[in-house]
Amino acid sequence: MSGTTVERLDRMLDRGLVLFMPTYVRRLYRDGGRLGIYPGPGGSTLSRARPWRPERWIASTVRATSTAPRSTEGLSRLALTGDDSAPITFRQALQWRGQRILGEAGFRRYGSDFPLLVKILDPGEPIVLHFHARDKDVRRHPQRFPGQHAGKDEAYYFLPAARGSVPYTHVGLHPGVTRRILAEAIASCTALDLSPVIHQRPGEGLFVPAGIPHRPGTALTLEIQQPSDVFTLLEHRWGDRPLSPAEMHPGFASIEDALTMIDYRAATDPRLLERLRLLPEPVEETRSRGGEEFWIFPPRLRKFSGKRLVVRTRFESQEAGPYVLLVWRGRGRLLGHRLQPGTEALVTAEFATRPHVFTADDGPLEAFKLLPPI
Repeated sequence: MSGTTVERLDRMLDRGLVLFMPTYVRRLYRDGGRLGIYPGPGGSTLSRARPWRPERWIASTVRATSTAPRSTEGLSRLALTGDDSAPITFRQALQWRGQRILGEAGFRRYGSDFPLLVKILDPGEPIVLHFHARDKDVRRHPQRFPGQHAGKDEAYYFLPAARGSVPYTHVGLHPGVTRRILAEAIASCTALDLSPVIHQRPGEGLFVPAGIPHRPGTALTLEIQQPSDVFTLLEHRWGDRPLSPAEMHPGFASIEDALTMIDYRAATDPRLLERLRLLPEPVEETRSRGGEEFWIFPPRLRKFSGKRLVVRTRFESQEAGPYVLLVWRGRGRLLGHRLQPGTEALVTAEFATRPHVFTADDGPLEAFKLLPPI
């Protein structure tokens, strides 16, 4: 890192925000054209060979898993001003200035592995039925999950936008489904019949613990998750294309081996959908005439939490640690920075833990505050 880059990073941190450039990640599913940078559904592919770029990753220190990996794909880059060398990644910034960004306790605990990954999912078609490994699976079998340090609990908030053609998510398995029954259904391409559904209603959400099969629908979705990119697919085809074993169950010799890591007891709970549904909860202690907050990912989820913030005029904020900020709509200011739709940043520990003020310009400013377990 050059001295000039260090100086620019320090100047950014002096103002309290780590500002990110947008990061888009390749996936096998077609985008829905709602991320605002591509000309309509399916426009994110750069060639006829695909794949598409339907995911925006925010505050990421996670490299994306792919059968054709790229060394820095998925890693967020800082929006440093100036014209010198290539931009630095968030991981590099944490290596060099992690104590300033996360605070002493946070940096001591996590180092350059930020304990949270935020995404916007823009599926133009349903994502195939799949599940994510649990923490204990990743720890016990590191050879199956190279480069990964955690399982993948995740949660969704369905954004106010066109919901696409399949606005519901399959989650879990019907009571009585066993590993043998699921394996037979995968072989006969009927696995989806074994999974109940929940509608993707804008303004509501869903928690999906690791080890639970699920198939997200086509709603534009804000996702918060553990910093991991582990997955096993439970369908042999993606649309009209057959999937290779490497695409379907990376790290496993067969799908039967991978199925041992599903949490069948939790997945077949008849009250599963009721327990996992998330409804906004007002944050009473921060309500003011200038704005209000709602828990959309409540603290009881333990591995992450998050709020929806609506600022009408002026709103004073304070958190227990650093947090990721994503502006959804409206314009305003924070810590001397201009905010506009799409702004993605991290409010550093030093500034997040003391009162800091959001102001809205001519209309409401709506943003999301995504909080790691620090």
